[in-house]
Amino acid sequence: MKKKNHILILGAGGNIGGKVAKELITLGEQVAVFGRSRERLSSFEGKAELKEGDFNDDKALGQALQKANSVFLTVPDAAFNDATATAKRLGVLLQETPVTHVVNISNSIVRKGGVPTRLVALENELNEALRQHLLHLRCANFFENLNWGLHTPYAPDLRLPYISSYEVAYVTARHLQQQDFTGKQVKALLGERDYSMAELAAAAGVAYQQQPYTPENIHFYKPFNDGDFVVEQRQDSHTSVQKEERFTLGYFLKNNLLLQV
Repeated sequence: MKKKNHILILGAGGNIGGKVAKELITLGEQVAVFGRSRERLSSFEGKAELKEGDFNDDKALGQALQKANSVFLTVPDAAFNDATATAKRLGVLLQETPVTHVVNISNSIVRKGGVPTRLVALENELNEALRQHLLHLRCANFFENLNWGLHTPYAPDLRLPYISSYEVAYVTARHLQQQDFTGKQVKALLGERDYSMAELAAAAGVAYQQQPYTPENIHFYKPFNDGDFVVEQRQDSHTSVQKEERFTLGYFLKNNLLLQV
């Protein structure tokens, strides 16, 4: 008889963590949701165990880990400032817990400006620090990134992979449920295809208007426009086979408010 899973979702008040938790609840799994705000966790009342706490609070996070055997990991921005310290801290907190499997959300852009991205740097540190089985999901840009604005300094013909956060949650939930990975593994989720900003804007019904660099954003956008980045190579195993309408760009455009269109 298969053992009963106890799955902890970190960052459950956020976009992807919340979707992963909902997928697992639908699958009938026993879920605990961890987040800073009980108000943001309120939609899980009566469906999951609510654990309010800050990621940086060792006591709160340590207690949340005590019953879990699988963990969904996403970390706040500040945790990337010292990836080594973050990974070592998590390794210590996980030592005396029943956790055997961890799924970590990463990104399909693996190098930019000649150096590993901060998400890949954290992957490497987690591989060293954690004894648990660890799966890094290197995801394409979420369609939700378009909510920051369709008009950006990206060159209009620059093509990047995009994916639905619903699809990422679907895949993540099943890996957490099935615990079907061992050791330290990487899996790319690249969506159905790559898109340019001109294509994405046209799908939203507008003409793309490339914006100028600013001192605040040039370090982010210029390496992409200059081709100074490395993305996971697209293969059939990394490419979505659309199973549900909610995984598509069309569904996103119909159900999200695009800002700064």
